[in-house]
Amino acid sequence: MKVPYERFTIEVEGQQLVCGRWGSGDQVAVASHGITANHLSWQLVGEQLGELSGVHSLVAIDHRGRAGSAAAAGPFGLATHADDVVAVLNHLGLDSAPLVGHSMGGFVVATAAERHQARVERLILVDGGLPFPFELPTDVDVEEVVRSVIGPALDRLDQRWPDVEAYLELFRGHPAFVVPNEWTTAAEAYVRYDAVTTDGGMIRSSVNKEAVLVDGGAAIVDPSAAASIERISTAATLLWAPRGILDQKPGLYTAAHVEQATARLAHLDARLVDDSNHYTITVGHHGARTVAEAIVD
Repeated sequence: MKVPYERFTIEVEGQQLVCGRWGSGDQVAVASHGITANHLSWQLVGEQLGELSGVHSLVAIDHRGRAGSAAAAGPFGLATHADDVVAVLNHLGLDSAPLVGHSMGGFVVATAAERHQARVERLILVDGGLPFPFELPTDVDVEEVVRSVIGPALDRLDQRWPDVEAYLELFRGHPAFVVPNEWTTAAEAYVRYDAVTTDGGMIRSSVNKEAVLVDGGAAIVDPSAAASIERISTAATLLWAPRGILDQKPGLYTAAHVEQATARLAHLDARLVDDSNHYTITVGHHGARTVAEAIVD
C-alpha cells in the first residue's frame, strides 16, 4: 500500500522549518530526529505506520540547522527544538499528541513534555532520551566529547565529496548499514536529502556543525539539560538497540542501565529492539516496524 507523503513548511519566530507527513489519519504522532539527521530518517516508520493503521499518521520536523531547515538560525539546543515541536502541534491544530524522538530527538521530546506537559500525551523514546551512564568533568572539550559518542557523524560535517554518489558510498560502507538488508530505500532517501552542493560544486552535509555542538553539549555533556525524563511523569516507552552507532556492542545503553532506569522511574517502560543498531532502529525494516507498532499501541 502506498502511504501518502507531503512536505510543508511552518514559520516559528520568523524561521522557516520544513516538515514531512506520512498518512492522512487524524491520530497524529509528531517525531523528532537525531543530531545529524533530518525528517526523512522517519520515512520507513511513517510508511509502516500507514500500513498498520489507516487512522494514524506521522509528522516529522527538520530541526534548525538540518536539511530543509538548514538556514534557520538559532538559538539551538533542546529547549528550542522542543518548542519547535510544539509549534508543529499548533500548525496542525492539535491540542496534544504522542511525541516520538530518536537519539537526540528523544531528549527533545522529553524536554517538550517537561516544558509543555499538557500538549504531550505520551513519549516514545527511540534509543535516546535517557541520560547516558557516565559522568564528565566540568572543563571538558564539548567537541571532543560529542565526537567520542557520535564519531564519524560529526567528522563528516567537515568533509567534502565530488558528487552525491560518493556521499552515498560513505553511508553504504558505514558499519551500521553493511549488515544484511539494512541499506534501505528510506536510508538512501535520508542521505540524499542531507546532501547539498557547495559554491565550488562539491557535496557536503547540510548539517550546521554549530547546531550539533550546542545540541550535543546539552544531550551529552549537560546532566541537567539531558535529564527531563527524570523530572516528568508523562508515560514513556524506551525502545533501545543492542548495538550502537558503529554496529558495536554494547550500544548507547546497556541492559543494566535500562533496568536501573525503569526500576527508578515509574512512568518509563523499555523494550529491547533485537537485531538493530542505533541507525537501523528507525531506517531498517524491523526497527521501523517496532517503532510504528509502539505508536499504534
